[in-house]
Amino acid sequence: GDFAVSRPWTVITVAFLVLAVSLAGASRIRFSHNPLEWLPEGDRGREPWMFMNERLGGINPIEVLVHTKRENGVVDPVLLSRIEKLHAEAAQIRHDPFFIGKVTSIVDVVKEIHRALNENRPDYYAIPTDPALVAQELLLFENAGSDDLEDLVDPQFRSGRFTVKVPMTDAVQYGAYLKALDAEIRRIMGTEVEVTFTGLMRVMSGTIYAMMVTMTRSYLIAFAVIVPLMILLIGSLRIGLVSMIPNLTPIVLVLGFMGWLGVPLDAFTLLIGSIAIGLAVDDTIHFMHNFGRYYERSGDVTVAVRETLASTGQALLFTSLVLSTGFFIFTLASLNNLFFFGLLTGLAILLAFLADLVLAPALMALVVGRRAGSSARKCAPEEAR
Repeated sequence: GDFAVSRPWTVITVAFLVLAVSLAGASRIRFSHNPLEWLPEGDRGREPWMFMNERLGGINPIEVLVHTKRENGVVDPVLLSRIEKLHAEAAQIRHDPFFIGKVTSIVDVVKEIHRALNENRPDYYAIPTDPALVAQELLLFENAGSDDLEDLVDPQFRSGRFTVKVPMTDAVQYGAYLKALDAEIRRIMGTEVEVTFTGLMRVMSGTIYAMMVTMTRSYLIAFAVIVPLMILLIGSLRIGLVSMIPNLTPIVLVLGFMGWLGVPLDAFTLLIGSIAIGLAVDDTIHFMHNFGRYYERSGDVTVAVRETLASTGQALLFTSLVLSTGFFIFTLASLNNLFFFGLLTGLAILLAFLADLVLAPALMALVVGRRAGSSARKCAPEEAR
């Protein structure tokens, strides 16, 4: 504190240089949510997932529900032919790293039944052109005791299920692929039927997108609320605005750290900002409140900073150590997402304390200004008492 008050321009110059480097790193941050990257290379839990992605065409399902709105509409040979066409053309849609590994629908069952009832001859692996024949073959299949149709159609054959398997990868990249697939499916199926997208991939894509958008919006709202509250609490527009610099500094530094190390913003690292800004504001409020009280009594910035750090500073130090240690425990986790969450949150807490220890006193020395040495001597008898 004494160093920061005696050399405020040095402290602030170094701080803003570090912030400039951090902002450059923050500009390199990418949004990503890829559970496979959370597992380290060579992990036993990761290898089966990679095997299924590479050899079996993926494990993430996109579910497409086709609603015909009429009984036995799904077994109409015209509609079945459109779904069969969709099997072939959907496989051609590629948005690296996405590709369709496998497609499953009622068409597969109809073709298999038709071939089985015709001595398994390959040329009968096709959709019958007669709707009555399709209905009869499906009825025969159900009477044989099989319940496979329950997973593909509803009991009245009004709606059918079309499942597309794609590789598991970054959920942020799902959007463009789903949009292209949606347009192709609606083009082939036409307007006579209603098409609904669902499945794990669709839900995950929508969830991640909504989470990132709403979290970003919440940070802006939090900033807009905290600034006037700080001004009202401190009672000064100028000091209230300046006090936001120590609040935002740890967040910017952590973002820069993430950017330069290539750590993405995902469902876990997005939470760091909300935790960091809450604790940083808490530390700054304690510092500014006690600094104002001591400065009003002594009239000297150096004395006010010294007394603030000697009293409130101790509490800030121990709470910061306890909280950061609690988050640093996550660095023992084998999952990368938990490791970086604990490391970066603990680092943000320590940086928030460091900002109030060094940066806040330097800012107060410039904004409030130190009075002449006589002011300090004037309050010496009071301190002695």
